[in-house]
Amino acid sequence: MSLNYQDLTLALQIYTVVLCLIGLFGNINLIVATCRHKSLRTKMGCLIMISTIAHTICLVSELVCVKLKLRFTQTHRDECFRSVVVYMFAVLFQSTLFLMMAIDLFLAVIMPIRHKLWRRGPYLLVLCIPPLLFSCFALFIEEIYINHDDLLICTVTLAAPPTVRFWGTLVTFSTIFLAVTLIFITAFKVHANDSSTQSSKLKFPIAERESARRILRHSNSVTSNTKCSDAKLLKSLSTLMFFFICSWSLSILLSHVSLYFGKAVAYEIQKYNILLSLPTFCQNFFVTGLRSPRYAKAYAEQLSFLPFVSQRVSQFRQNSSVKSAFV
Repeated sequence: MSLNYQDLTLALQIYTVVLCLIGLFGNINLIVATCRHKSLRTKMGCLIMISTIAHTICLVSELVCVKLKLRFTQTHRDECFRSVVVYMFAVLFQSTLFLMMAIDLFLAVIMPIRHKLWRRGPYLLVLCIPPLLFSCFALFIEEIYINHDDLLICTVTLAAPPTVRFWGTLVTFSTIFLAVTLIFITAFKVHANDSSTQSSKLKFPIAERESARRILRHSNSVTSNTKCSDAKLLKSLSTLMFFFICSWSLSILLSHVSLYFGKAVAYEIQKYNILLSLPTFCQNFFVTGLRSPRYAKAYAEQLSFLPFVSQRVSQFRQNSSVKSAFV
């Protein structure tokens, strides 16, 4: 039995609402956990929270679009732009913030001492200014070039004029390329540091190594903790970037490719493009929970009212008490 247009429309709306609710549940938990636990309020943790706030705005805006049926209603470009301007700002901000997160990790590995000494508030402000300025500038340019063209549907991508949309796609992929390049350089630097540490241990005799270990025990422990933290941050950010590339970047690329088809095909692509872009706004909670024990513990404590989560928390506490008894 074939699905008709109304069935596909209803299925898309249900998919959007369900995924938005799941994403909002995770995003709110991440924001609350970061505010409650000091151990999560690192520079990178705060950047993840800021990006999660932007993702939350995107999810709420998408629910508004479902309520107003903007994805299935004929309108004009200027009217569409006014309906999704907040959504568009959050989308532009979160996409550029990924580059700032890659820069933060790069600085943490290249100059760890300076990075740790920098005050968190001013540092975060400096990193958030470029995405903020870019988002405001992009909206200003779109406001200048906006027109009254007819649109069969209203989406964030279609709200932008075609000329501005091209340059927006170019800037988006440029920032992604820079972020991926910085992550690769950071990974190489972390690997090089590990290799140099192993080789330096083999250069000295056992007696000298024991003496150096006693003298530099505290320094070595701090260094090893820093390297372990760098490796965990690198894995987490690499996972976030992987999902970002798979979902958001493919969505942007598909939107740009749709411009070279006829209007009927282009509108259908734009309508169902949300299937790719929406997971981007839901990923932070699940990636941090799976890749970071600190986040997983914080989430488990917050969600302990759920039966299956409370069982996991009790098992975790029992294992921790058993380990502490043998230490």
